[in-house]
Amino acid sequence: MTDAQTEAPLGNAGWAAILKTGQLGQFALLCLGIWLHAADTLLVATAMPAAVAEIGGDRLVSWTLSLYLLGSIISAAAAALAATAIGLRRAFVVAALVYTIGCAISALAPNMPVMLLGRFGQGVGGGLLVALTYVAIRRLFPEEMWPRLIALMSAIWGASAFCGPMIGGFFADLGLWRWGFWTFAIQALLLAVLVPMFLRPTRGASEAAQRFPLVRLILLSLAVLAVATAGIYVTPGISLPLVAAGAALFFLFLKRDGSRATDKMFPTRAFDIRTLVGAGFIANLALGTAAMSFTVYGPFLLQRIHGMSALGAGYVMAAEAVAWSSTAILFAGANEAGERLVMKTGALLILLAVALLGPAMAEGPVWAIVLLSLAQGAGFGMLWGFLIRRVVAAAPEHERDSASAAMPTTQQIAFALGAALAGIVANMAGFAEGGTAQAMQAVALWVFVSFVPLAAFGAAAAWRIASRRAEKG
Repeated sequence: MTDAQTEAPLGNAGWAAILKTGQLGQFALLCLGIWLHAADTLLVATAMPAAVAEIGGDRLVSWTLSLYLLGSIISAAAAALAATAIGLRRAFVVAALVYTIGCAISALAPNMPVMLLGRFGQGVGGGLLVALTYVAIRRLFPEEMWPRLIALMSAIWGASAFCGPMIGGFFADLGLWRWGFWTFAIQALLLAVLVPMFLRPTRGASEAAQRFPLVRLILLSLAVLAVATAGIYVTPGISLPLVAAGAALFFLFLKRDGSRATDKMFPTRAFDIRTLVGAGFIANLALGTAAMSFTVYGPFLLQRIHGMSALGAGYVMAAEAVAWSSTAILFAGANEAGERLVMKTGALLILLAVALLGPAMAEGPVWAIVLLSLAQGAGFGMLWGFLIRRVVAAAPEHERDSASAAMPTTQQIAFALGAALAGIVANMAGFAEGGTAQAMQAVALWVFVSFVPLAAFGAAAAWRIASRRAEKG
């Protein structure tokens, strides 16, 4: 489908129509995969201090997240090809089993290097589960149902913001942190057993034999690894060259992937602002990157500047996830005109939050920070489901699986890039030196204000795709 095509507009099905499909059991299975990935990071972050106390490896702790992120991005990028090559059901089973094995390795880890191996395996399995879920939504359900289904998936992410830390903290407090991993291994194994029983077979746009994209995966892996490393060794002399190298490698990946006539991992012209698909991917990457400052530095700044407890800061952060889930469900049934307004409003809310969080975090009051946390989450909740549907609908039919899988992959890349860039800005502003609350106020201002231009660019891209009529391809 090209930008110039005009076909039947997309509608939005009601909740009753979804219930009548008789496929809620399949959707529940998909949500289990989302839950495993969404809750994993928060669970591990809570349980990791207890794990380090037993197995050591303090200096490697940051890699437990970085390697998980690396594995999830690599596998998610290849999800559409996997679904076509071996079928959606088999791909889901493989993803669940890989995640199970990763959890088992982490649970049995005698030291931190083994733990990191397990975390990478969990990332590969978890990232593949999430991306395959979006492919499954596209294949199993009509387009008019996608916004509501994606809204329900967003609710799973919101629930994980509360349940993940609770589960991790529960086992850590009992001195049983390994059982946190075993609990998730059991759930993933159950998913692997249930998928062949309840997930109906599907066929992709092409059943041609697929070549394993080794070179492209290597380029993407090196790009993500460079950016992730930049987020750990956050000094300008190291981080800036690493981010530049990561950007160059990602460009080479996109160029090589775009040269393929078939088996693309990303849709054609995925980051070309002149196309609707490109505008959607740019909005996803730019807004996701710009919003990461709050996720990475919000808890630190709330505690150091405003004297909040770790628990209190955690609930302020959780407000964003709750707002994301709530607004996604609230606005999922918007009609054509309402959908455009909701998307534009969502993009503006994200831009507003990024622009005002700096002054609010530096000077307060805390209630203003809470409101901006809610605004940022609400913005993503209003935008995300409709953005995915419009991007997939605008892609050529044979590239819709790759578009479905590449959107959450791009979101993960945005998180890694945003964390690295926020770290560079924060350290240049004096975060690494610690210091007084006044010094932290300067950090708070710069770590948000620096991303306003990027957020504005992302909002403009979102407005471009929202301004066009949603159409069936």
